[in-house]
Amino acid sequence: MKHIYLLCLLFYTISFGQIFDLVPLLESGAKDKRINLVILGDGYTASEQSTFLTDATFVSNYLMNKAPYSNYKNYFNVYALKVISQESGVKHPGTASDVSEPVIPVSNPNNYLNSSYDTSGTHRCIYGSVNKVTQTLAANIPEFDIALVLGNDTEYGGCGGTYAFLSRNDQAPDVAYHELGHSFGKLADEYWFSGSGESPNKTKTSNTETVRWKNWLNTGNIGIYQFTENTAWYRPHQNCEMRYLNRQFCNVCKEALVEKIHLTKNPIDSFTPSNSAAITTNQNLDLKVNLILPIPNTLKSEWKLNNTSIATDVSELTIQSSQLNTGSNTVLFNVYDNTAMVRTDNHSTIHLSTISWTINKTQLGINDIRAKQFDFILYPNPAEDFVVMESKSGFTEKVEVRIIDNSGKLIKKQNVDLSKQEKIDISKLISQDYWINVYQKGQLILSKKMIKK
Repeated sequence: MKHIYLLCLLFYTISFGQIFDLVPLLESGAKDKRINLVILGDGYTASEQSTFLTDATFVSNYLMNKAPYSNYKNYFNVYALKVISQESGVKHPGTASDVSEPVIPVSNPNNYLNSSYDTSGTHRCIYGSVNKVTQTLAANIPEFDIALVLGNDTEYGGCGGTYAFLSRNDQAPDVAYHELGHSFGKLADEYWFSGSGESPNKTKTSNTETVRWKNWLNTGNIGIYQFTENTAWYRPHQNCEMRYLNRQFCNVCKEALVEKIHLTKNPIDSFTPSNSAAITTNQNLDLKVNLILPIPNTLKSEWKLNNTSIATDVSELTIQSSQLNTGSNTVLFNVYDNTAMVRTDNHSTIHLSTISWTINKTQLGINDIRAKQFDFILYPNPAEDFVVMESKSGFTEKVEVRIIDNSGKLIKKQNVDLSKQEKIDISKLISQDYWINVYQKGQLILSKKMIKK
């Protein structure tokens, strides 16, 4: 939806969307298969663009060499957008209320994105025109996922929000690391800031059984620590990057960022045969999936032929003609990330990516192959009263869900509209493991274990 919005915005605001040079700093793959981070310059004149590229490269290299971005570097493209300002620098209005102004001389350079210190009365808080940044991105790289604005000023500063803004101070890369925690991971500051509420790393809950980070307690110094400034609120760590600069993210914050990566892109880069392929031969069939690998590789995968597991943790598979039944056959490839950086309940079910090949075999030995890719979320799992199935890939057609017990007996069948978050009632099922099989127009497209409490 974001990309559609940006394309519409580009159509209506083309007169405001100036085109600038876009320079790749890290290009891991196609834009539609990667998380696209864009660094825009502000307050850099035409003659200062080489300086901007040096500054942007410095920030990019720093980010991609710190966890969890270093672990998921293959999931990212990073671009520098050479926005040209008429005048050099970031605005200094001298209106901050947290210092005795003027800390530095007041100035008002004509910069393109209106970046300015003293935002919301805080001297170090740099921010600018969200509309202007959005228009600029729409005109130049509507496929963006994350954006930060690098201001041409050596005074320390930065702020997060819709976009992250920062200066080119020596600490700029670590400021970017922190601010992207806000704008990308939706993390709260772990020093006291009353403007943020419930977040992955900030809560009013102190119960060890229900606190947001319960799965991390007593690991890596994760606890339930009270803010001294407001004892109604708690944070998970005392020395995290979201509290102090030049640190690492704590386990809770890393998990939130990895989960955002998983929500943004799945690990399937491409596969063959593709949906458009048709094979008319009785020879062996070669199936291949190209995966985007974390560093180190923590992906777990499984191949199934007609709902029977035939291989795990391989990206290529050969199906012999003799393995196929006459008529319709289904090969499923399921993959999820088994990273130790995430302890989310039922993570393997929440972020499961699937490819389904339908293979039709006739008596003449002619194989017709069609493939589709799906990204489904099944939750909760284990479940007690109901489960919900959603599609992350925009798949909105109705599907048929069949619940099968371990003996292969059909227990329940229900048509589900994936666009409506329909509940599947399992309250009357006995407590044991089941298989959730999903069919589209009679073809099996997903098979996943479901645990009934």
